[in-house]
Amino acid sequence: MRIFTQGILARRKIVFIFLLAILLPSLVVGYLSFSTFAQRRESVRKLLDSNLWISGESALNSIEGKLLEHEKKVLKQENFTRLTSLKETEQILSDYSALSKEIAGQLFLLNAEYQIIIPKTGKDDSLIFLEEKNVQNTEFAQALKQAESLEFSGRNYSQAAELYRKCTSLAPTNQHKAFALEALGRCLLSSRRYREAYKVYGELSVKYGQFLNQAGHPYGILAAFQQYEIEQRRKREENGLKILLSLYRKMRNGFWLISLPSYDFFVVEIESILDDKFAEGRFPEIRESYLTLQEQRSPYLETLLFSDFLKTEAVPKLKEKLTLSRMGGEAQQGRLLAAWREEFCLVSYSVLPNFQSEKTFYGGFCWDLTSLKKEIFPKVLENLTKDTGLSLQVIDERGRNILTGKEELFSEDSLRLSYRQFPFPWKLLVSQPAFSDLERTARRENFLYGALLTFIVVLMLMGAYLIVRDISRESETTRLKTEFVHNISHELKTPLTLIRLYGETLQRKEDLKKDEKKEAYEIITKESERLSHLINNVLDFSRIEMGRKEFDFKRGSLDQIVRDTLESYRYHLEKKGFSVKKEIASDLPEMNFDGEAIASVLINLLSNAMKFSPMIKEVTVKLFKDNGGAVLQVADKGIGISPKDVSRIFNRFYRAKNATVSDAGGSGLGLTLVKHIAEAHGGRIIVESEPSKGSIFSVVFPFSGPKKDKSG
Repeated sequence: MRIFTQGILARRKIVFIFLLAILLPSLVVGYLSFSTFAQRRESVRKLLDSNLWISGESALNSIEGKLLEHEKKVLKQENFTRLTSLKETEQILSDYSALSKEIAGQLFLLNAEYQIIIPKTGKDDSLIFLEEKNVQNTEFAQALKQAESLEFSGRNYSQAAELYRKCTSLAPTNQHKAFALEALGRCLLSSRRYREAYKVYGELSVKYGQFLNQAGHPYGILAAFQQYEIEQRRKREENGLKILLSLYRKMRNGFWLISLPSYDFFVVEIESILDDKFAEGRFPEIRESYLTLQEQRSPYLETLLFSDFLKTEAVPKLKEKLTLSRMGGEAQQGRLLAAWREEFCLVSYSVLPNFQSEKTFYGGFCWDLTSLKKEIFPKVLENLTKDTGLSLQVIDERGRNILTGKEELFSEDSLRLSYRQFPFPWKLLVSQPAFSDLERTARRENFLYGALLTFIVVLMLMGAYLIVRDISRESETTRLKTEFVHNISHELKTPLTLIRLYGETLQRKEDLKKDEKKEAYEIITKESERLSHLINNVLDFSRIEMGRKEFDFKRGSLDQIVRDTLESYRYHLEKKGFSVKKEIASDLPEMNFDGEAIASVLINLLSNAMKFSPMIKEVTVKLFKDNGGAVLQVADKGIGISPKDVSRIFNRFYRAKNATVSDAGGSGLGLTLVKHIAEAHGGRIIVESEPSKGSIFSVVFPFSGPKKDKSG
């Protein structure tokens, strides 16, 4: 008990020293290190936060500066002069489209009454009436009146055609001549003179196609429809479809400046005719050209839509702002937002003081948001990012990046700045990558130092555990050795006492009877054998511990060894009051074994059975064949073994903790030797036990013997 108590105190002392001298200082050092890291990060964060405001404002000014430069370049007077100097209708639209691509937007020019000068489109109220005052009493007027009477009242198309032809030569102006040619073609078509009519409409289209008829429509469009009709009547459908396709292409490209309602009317009419014709699957080449043309954008339609946007949205707002700026004495230039195509359009405008003498004109520019997002902003942001090291994104009111369409994640360290000079509904999101780098570094440092500290603490705890475990094992071993010395002394003392007692009896009493002397000699012999067995156990264990135990394997009968051992141990069993039942098979084959070792196994098992059977003193010894081996089995009806002790009873010096075991004595080496001998013979030992019902120890020896001679 004293040694065991000293072991507990030693373990507590080791743990206390470990906590006081190693673990606590390590934890304090770790805490101070983490605190220092946190303070350093906070200082760096404050510095970066201060720089972020300054750098963010600078980046915003740089972006707006780039946009102002682009705006100034676009609103130069030369650009407007270039467009107004053109005369050809198709050339005007071509140059306007090219310039729009070049400046990433669309220009517009307004006069003092806020009428649209550029882009040029047709007017909605362009009805044409021939001037009657100048030609009222002329020969042209008389011939025209007579021709109209023959056409509409007399339905005499042939004579009317001749008079209209005469009118073409008498016409005072090209407008009058175009009017007469249209009427001539109409009469020829009604007279079924298709060839002549086709020729007349061809002349009308080529020479006077840009002139407007009384309905305000270009003669070129009217002539093309009439030529298509003539080809249909002449059964020349392919030529007719080609004429319509050519008309369709010219209208989309702005060959004629017509209004948006007129454009929609004629385009829908052409598409309806072509769709009906191509539905039959005929003329595949023309159909392919038509479909390809439909997939392309219509430059003139875009111009018409832009002009309509100016009239309905941009010009009213611009007029209001310019009126207010004149009243306030401010510069007559600026920017505004207007709704266009379910989005918005940024409009920049400025007064053009020297565009034409003594006249006021307003030049404007509608930014192309697609180009702004895909070309201007990416370049500006990329250059600023390289120069400043900031992370810059332009976001909308929902927090989505306008360049990628993805939602940006905001952090507490990000700035959202509104544009100062441009009324964008966007914000500039400015963040400092150093913040995220700082966070990553902090997490990495915390992880590394935390892992290192944890690793050190774990190593310390493992070291402390191993130390405490070793101390516990040594303490337990010391206790067991002490108990072993005590028990073995007791075990040795008993046979020595008997030997001395009977030896002194033989020495002092000369008058002993022959039977008494024989009994004394037998007791001395048996106790000597018992003493020899105890000493052999100790010596065998010592040899096993030092790895010097050797076995002398010889071929023989195992059943004979078991019988002889039982006979030699019978005295001790009977003296203790035990009855022995034996079932020893005689048909076992000869096998290799060490006779003394087998006897030691049986004696140790019998000795245990005797010690731990205080009540029912009955032992059964069996030897039988089973699965290619011989089984030596010793069964008792003693106290049994608890399940938790079964796996430990073969450990050296181990003895179960209960009162019966403590009183029984013993060295604690018997079962250790039994297991070692069984394994040395290539066998094994099996334990079946239930507390209070006894135990069965079965030692299995294979007939084949050990694979090779073994030494312990």
